[in-house]
Amino acid sequence: MADKPNKAIWRGGEDLLRCLGVTLEAPGVKTFRFAPVSGAVVQFHAGQFVTLRLPQASGHVWRCFTIASSPLQEDAIDLTIKAQASADAINASGSAWMHHHLQAGMEIAARSPTGPFCLMHPPERPLLLVSAGSGATPMAAIARFLRDIGDRTPVHYIHLARSAADFLFKPEIESIAAELGSWKLDWLTSAEQGRPSAETFAAMAPDLAEREVFCCGPAGFMAAIETAHAQAGGTADAFRKEAFLAIPIPELATTHKAEPEPGVTPVGFTLRFEPSGKTVAIGPEDTVLTAAGKLGIPISYACGDGICGTCRITKLEGAVEMNHQGGIEDDEVADGEILACCAYPRSNLVLKV
Repeated sequence: MADKPNKAIWRGGEDLLRCLGVTLEAPGVKTFRFAPVSGAVVQFHAGQFVTLRLPQASGHVWRCFTIASSPLQEDAIDLTIKAQASADAINASGSAWMHHHLQAGMEIAARSPTGPFCLMHPPERPLLLVSAGSGATPMAAIARFLRDIGDRTPVHYIHLARSAADFLFKPEIESIAAELGSWKLDWLTSAEQGRPSAETFAAMAPDLAEREVFCCGPAGFMAAIETAHAQAGGTADAFRKEAFLAIPIPELATTHKAEPEPGVTPVGFTLRFEPSGKTVAIGPEDTVLTAAGKLGIPISYACGDGICGTCRITKLEGAVEMNHQGGIEDDEVADGEILACCAYPRSNLVLKV
């Protein structure tokens, strides 16, 4: 998107976000509106997320939240968030803290929008938007974007909630669909219909293979629509999915096995963290984040999948294999930056944390 004249672009960091207001959307779901304290504009693509720094009893944590508002609304952003824990867990859940403590006027640190799960341009083919629960948030951003640019590409939107009371953005989505005149809507409830199977999706969307798919929700839900899409003949590059989870550090280990050559004994590497000087030995299948966790060295992380960029640290010496998903730029890698959650040692390392 083009820069606004005489307006700086928000980059996060020391430029905090100020909460402008809080709105109840559905049971357990609130929308938080934020704007940069500096007055800078927020630029992003529909479907991208920001990462917020939230207080917890054990220290601050970074959590990713998808932006629900249209990218054409640059002066503020809306984050529609479901509480993942009750009020008595306020010091154990970032979303619970926001639901029960965050108020208009409060300021928090954040990182600027990012993420590959997004609609960057007006669509070139019909769309299928499929969401469950709070997975409706990126779909709302896409719908609002298409409304704001007056795009009449055919869109089929399927949303699953526990009950009709839990439908997110339903009146507005229906209004957008009526305004654009090229939308088909299906509202499903798990209480009545259960979770849709691949066969259900195939029957609901017989032209599935012809559409570009955006899918956000629980893993099993997304697997069913992905299976239906593949069986219909859809190509992998036309299927996009996203789900953010709180991933414990131990689960970030052994997710990328380095296969040893036949007859060769797998080697281990020594990692040294500066300025503490702490060292640890790990294998080539373990991440840098896992190694730091073994030593009790805190590295902030959120997505655990190389998307959000929260766990960026500096590599002073050595080599890593990094399998990120857009959370770091090539020039940052060239300067020695790595993402600890998806960086696997390929030699002894010296890291600055």
